Amino acid sequence: MNKLKKANIQLCADAGSKYCPCHLAYSGDCIKCPIIRGEKTCDCLWQGVCVYSELKHSQNTPMCERKESLCNIKEVKDLDSDIFLMKIQVPKDMIRDLCSPGAYVLIKSKDKNSDIFNTPISVMDVDMKSCILEVVVKSRGIKTKNIINFDQVWVKGPYFNGIFGIKQIKGAYKINTVVVLNGLSQVNSINIIKRLLENKNNVEVFINNKATVLQVVIDKLINLGVNIYETDLNKDKDFLIDYIRRNDVAFVYSGGSDLFNKYVMNIVDSVDENINLAVSNNNLICCGEGVCGACTIDVNGQKVKSCKAQIDSRDFLNSRNL
Repeated sequence: MNKLKKANIQLCADAGSKYCPCHLAYSGDCIKCPIIRGEKTCDCLWQGVCVYSELKHSQNTPMCERKESLCNIKEVKDLDSDIFLMKIQVPKDMIRDLCSPGAYVLIKSKDKNSDIFNTPISVMDVDMKSCILEVVVKSRGIKTKNIINFDQVWVKGPYFNGIFGIKQIKGAYKINTVVVLNGLSQVNSINIIKRLLENKNNVEVFINNKATVLQVVIDKLINLGVNIYETDLNKDKDFLIDYIRRNDVAFVYSGGSDLFNKYVMNIVDSVDENINLAVSNNNLICCGEGVCGACTIDVNGQKVKSCKAQIDSRDFLNSRNL
């Protein structure tokens, strides 16, 4: 019971959205609400709309499910070896939520009907006025290599749990922040940086130049007006440590592999373990709804559905065998 209580203080990324209550709530497996799970005490610490009340009120109404839409591909651009930028026209009601930090969609080729071909793709950027979604796709398997061969693509979303630490990103206000990026995980940084800038934070970006660096991301960062350091983060570790220390950095986002994110976490913690940390969610995601179980991981001895549950970044990285 005590272990369950520890896990339950984690926020579900869908809580409070129009997609709550979800399938897990209706089946009695809600991530957030212990009452729905059949426990006797309410200890979810959720300060938004009560999920249990919403479930009771919506018993006789259809559940709001994410829709799959066949969308026109407006442009495909070759960025690197087997890496493509896609601009996709998506429905207006979808685009509104895709500007959230950590937003992603499930995409599959036009010629595939089964959901087993869905692949999670991070949102890079959105054009709200034109309803254009920009994503970067690496062609490396049956799910992705055929996506660009048609003038349309299936898009399902929005989903929100592409990063751990959404609360810390949205709560950062008028502080010094650092964004550290490595490889293709750099693409999900645009929404994060936009939110940090909207909240009047100072943002400095460090990109590991020993991994893939996408010029399309660099151009967007330049347009946002942030300072960019392209550097070898292995050799120049002390430079990053010194920057964080000298500038009283209070928040760091690390976008990279789990191994890279743990490396950055150790750098941050060498300065101050109280600095807020957010990291990219690199776990296997299949259905995006916590139903299939493919995303389930062990954190502090608890089974956690990582496609929906917000996990403390340090707890997550320390639970990985890296």
